[in-house]
Amino acid sequence: MSSDANRPRTGDVLYHIHCKAGDLPPFSLLPGDPERVSLIASLWENAEEIAYHREYRTARGVYKGVPIASTSTGVGAPGLEICVHELREVGVETVIRVGTTGSITEKFDCGDLIISMAGVRRDGTSDSYVEPGFPSYAHYEVVLALIEACQRLGYRYGLGITCTVGSFYLGQGRPAVGGYWPSWADDIVHDLASAGVTNFDMETSALFVLGHLYGMRAGSIQAVVANRVTNRFDEAGGVMRACRAASEAVAILSEWDTLKKAKGAEYFYPSLLK
Repeated sequence: MSSDANRPRTGDVLYHIHCKAGDLPPFSLLPGDPERVSLIASLWENAEEIAYHREYRTARGVYKGVPIASTSTGVGAPGLEICVHELREVGVETVIRVGTTGSITEKFDCGDLIISMAGVRRDGTSDSYVEPGFPSYAHYEVVLALIEACQRLGYRYGLGITCTVGSFYLGQGRPAVGGYWPSWADDIVHDLASAGVTNFDMETSALFVLGHLYGMRAGSIQAVVANRVTNRFDEAGGVMRACRAASEAVAILSEWDTLKKAKGAEYFYPSLLK
């Protein structure tokens, strides 16, 4: 059965994520690794896997009474763009990246959590949507909810500016195989750290741009698994904490949304919702 080439489908489901309208609630967590979907879903009640196609694995369930979903995006911004686009088509309104990251400051050690406020756009994908000077920033409600979640759970966390790149190795200042090392690579980490950038990843800046353009609330919480200053690589339990904090943030956002609706408020301001 053929379909519209501008909106490709396989039968009645979207081509990549294999979900259709009505399959998912408004909230979705976005890990890169498909295996992390299972880890996230283990924190929920009534969790079930509903689709797994290519790198896009999707589960849905309930967390503290709130319907919630998770879809993996694979590695990098191109795969994330496909995922976010199709999630928006099926009705998802709030997305939170649950990822891993490399810190470029001694402020964040392995196992810590970084809540991204903004992104440095070296992802490549967002350039297909807007000019390079367009800002990449998280939705403030998601940032506040992630902060509240980490505080409720007693997790060590901080706020950061994430440099998102389309390269895991040379683009993040790691040596390429075979000894290739251009002179401009010498200062990648130093220059970003000097400007107050806190960490590297491969998805966040694109997510923030797409979230804004698609009318979605977007945020990102990442577990530090590498510190480029101390040259340490160690998961140190941060991934599970990031999964729980993101799920908790969804419950908090749902609570705030209910309060906003009751008060007739368009925006979340704590003093208005008391």
